[in-house]
Amino acid sequence: MSDSSSSSSEEDKIKKRKKKGKGKKYRKKSKKIKPKTRQRAQTPDQVVDRYKRILRKFSKGGTMSAAFKHVGVDRNTVVVNAPIAELFIAAPGKYKEILKNHNNVKKLSVFATQCATAIQEDQGIEDTITAYKASGKLLPLKKK
Repeated sequence: MSDSSSSSSEEDKIKKRKKKGKGKKYRKKSKKIKPKTRQRAQTPDQVVDRYKRILRKFSKGGTMSAAFKHVGVDRNTVVVNAPIAELFIAAPGKYKEILKNHNNVKKLSVFATQCATAIQEDQGIEDTITAYKASGKLLPLKKK
């Protein structure tokens, strides 16, 4: 009978080993990307700076959505304010002319609308912007 008791104790040991091995499986936790604190752009210069940072990040081979996340800005915000940066890059003279008429009291959205109107009125500027978007010097944004 000693045989049967020793074999049953061996089975118990094997079962215990199996139970120990079935513990919690450790999974790698994915890194959570902390969102950057968003800083509201209050001047046209800040809009241009933010646009350039997004363009730099996008040009390095990333996606536009990744660039927006990295800089900490919403896509729609960039689209709304894009005419300011596009005019600054494509036609600096026209940009300075509009900036002189712009008071800091006015809203940024009003200035963006003025820039968009100036771009639409001058076909040369519009063609330059289209060419820059194709070559990668400007973000290939399209309004929805």
